[in-house]
Amino acid sequence: MGPPGPDRQRDPAGDNDGGICAGQGAEEGSCRAQAGERNLEGRGEFLRGRARPATSALVAFIDEYRDRFGGVEPICRVLSEHDCSIAPSTYYAHKQRQASPSARQVRDEELKALIKEVFEANYRVYGARKVWRDLNRQGHQVARCTVERLMRELGIAGAVRGKKVVTTVADPSAERAPDLIDRDFVADAPNRTWVADFTHVAAWAGTVYVAFVVDTFSRRIVGWSAATTKHTDLVLAALEMALWQRDRAGIPPQRGELTHHSDAGSQGGFNRSTQHLDYGGVMGRPAGWMKALTGRSPMKSPGAPALRREVEREFWREIAKGLLGEEAAAAVGVSQAAGARWFRQRGGMPSIDLAPLSGRYLSFQEREEIALFKAQGAGVREIARQLGRAPSTISRELRRNAATRGGKLDYRASVAQWKADLLALRPKEAKLVTNQQLREYVQERLSGHVRRSDGTLVHGPETGQWKGRNKPHRQDRKWALAWSPEQISHRLKIDFAEDDSMRISHEAIYQALYIEGRGALKRELVACLRTGRALRVPRARTGRKSWAHVTPDVMISERPAEVEDRAVPGHWEGDLIIGLQRSAIGTLVERTTRFTMLVHLPREEGYGVIPRTKNGPALAGYGALSMNKALAPAITTLPEQLRRSLTWDRGKELSQHAELKLETGVAVYFADPHSPWQRGTNENTNGLLRQYFPKGTDLSRWSADELQAVAHALNSRPRKTLGWKTPAEALNEHLHSQEAGVATTG
Repeated sequence: MGPPGPDRQRDPAGDNDGGICAGQGAEEGSCRAQAGERNLEGRGEFLRGRARPATSALVAFIDEYRDRFGGVEPICRVLSEHDCSIAPSTYYAHKQRQASPSARQVRDEELKALIKEVFEANYRVYGARKVWRDLNRQGHQVARCTVERLMRELGIAGAVRGKKVVTTVADPSAERAPDLIDRDFVADAPNRTWVADFTHVAAWAGTVYVAFVVDTFSRRIVGWSAATTKHTDLVLAALEMALWQRDRAGIPPQRGELTHHSDAGSQGGFNRSTQHLDYGGVMGRPAGWMKALTGRSPMKSPGAPALRREVEREFWREIAKGLLGEEAAAAVGVSQAAGARWFRQRGGMPSIDLAPLSGRYLSFQEREEIALFKAQGAGVREIARQLGRAPSTISRELRRNAATRGGKLDYRASVAQWKADLLALRPKEAKLVTNQQLREYVQERLSGHVRRSDGTLVHGPETGQWKGRNKPHRQDRKWALAWSPEQISHRLKIDFAEDDSMRISHEAIYQALYIEGRGALKRELVACLRTGRALRVPRARTGRKSWAHVTPDVMISERPAEVEDRAVPGHWEGDLIIGLQRSAIGTLVERTTRFTMLVHLPREEGYGVIPRTKNGPALAGYGALSMNKALAPAITTLPEQLRRSLTWDRGKELSQHAELKLETGVAVYFADPHSPWQRGTNENTNGLLRQYFPKGTDLSRWSADELQAVAHALNSRPRKTLGWKTPAEALNEHLHSQEAGVATTG
């Protein structure tokens, strides 16, 4: 055997309180060890009948108490007696590995530093896959599983798209039942203690919620249910199944014996910590208790009440003004995710009446007042007098729309509004569902085949399957009759003049196409419309476009006032003139002197060889990177006093304007959509350049020297607006007046 460890060495002086002194008798030493073992049992949390912890945790525990309880062996003996077996040799081997780490541990520490560096450099959003690829690009050969393991050890994870699913949603306003279990999950017989909960599973079609009920006696799942929503029916169905299965097995629960335990979620009237069941054959509530209490049949509960209908009405009013879904959501005070979901699920069309409610119905504000007065102890007639309503209206509201949690009436404004909205629905079957002849007529005019004058069929181009998106960009579309809904609606009056059942408005056709569940038309028929949009866009929005690179601080309205009067030179206007095969030339015109510069935009390497891909590199020569690479040298050749601002149109070729500003010092502004007059000087110059570069010609064949020659010709041409001076002469005069040198006009 090797030399004894530090815990085995005895202090001859007898001052080592942590061990057994050599001068003490064996009996005394044994007593101290036994006392230490008894005290040890009350120490670690893992000595309580749970699963064995990791060896590293046991070693850390031994290190903490070895000097107090007589060394390593007594502690290992007590741990083994409590199903946490660890041999002393295992402890010493672990300590030896810590003293001299293996090659893998050394490699892991090096990789951890690299992983943290990559993770921090990318805004703490990279997951294991992207970190692994980044490390391999840097030349560090490492397996993906290794990166995943080390990121788990470091406690870091990448950003996850989507909304986090929350299953336990407590209701603070509801009275919480007491805990009758007190963490005693051991039952002496079946049907004594049931524990319940529900969880979620990510599926291809969406999130699926699964509820289950477990009998703690046998750990058997006695009831379960699955649904796509976490409503009350989810947990009730699991409980009903458990009661039915136990009754079928001949061992039904007896009254007063069964206790149900769950968390503090609000997805069920019983789902409030622990309580004795009084449900189904075990419940004390008689059949029809809800009808007797409120005068209404039981209503399906959605859990937490949804947003009020008036908020959604205001949302669609903002959409009608031309706002995007996210902007309209912010305007009405809901999350952007909710606004985007409303817009997409309803196909861009409101599924509710946007007209304000008449005064006949109670508003949410009035229901809040009723709840406040009720909490203050006011009577029905007092509340009616304060609100100016009939006492019968208030009485009916307090009885019919009150919450019934716990089998008693509890009036809350949010629940009352939700019940009122649910009962106000008057679903009516769509006309296209009930009238088959009308439905076939509409479908034929939308997606019918194209035929020759003799009636023979023309198939047209082959197209892919509709994917729920807008029409394909610059690709073939399916040939169809493609009548507009308005044409179909008015033609029905001619083709079926005597049949009033063959009538439908064009808005009803649009709703059947875009709103889910509104009609019997297939959603893919939207591809037959002229626009081919997957979502209907309000007319007010057609005048605006969303450009990610155009922020409010670079709009033309933020441009300095000195640009308008053209008194100070150095303010430029820019654009592209486009030719065949995606060729282009950049144009820059100075507003005061009309001095023109032409920017050569050569093809990028790989153009015509690498096939075009969506979101791939722009190889034609006027992508964002190519524009910055061509514009920056042209602008930096100008004197500093001639580099004040640049006004461009809405083209995405200048989407990296921030980098251009940093490199050249020129502030970039963008004109409003469909407003070419805001860059009138540039548009006029482009018209002059078309004399040299006509439309329909390949502009990539001209070299930079040839473009400079054309620019020199324009700058040497006298202009009426300059008093018949040339742009070159006007620019030189301004430079001389400012004593800033003479510009080279070539």
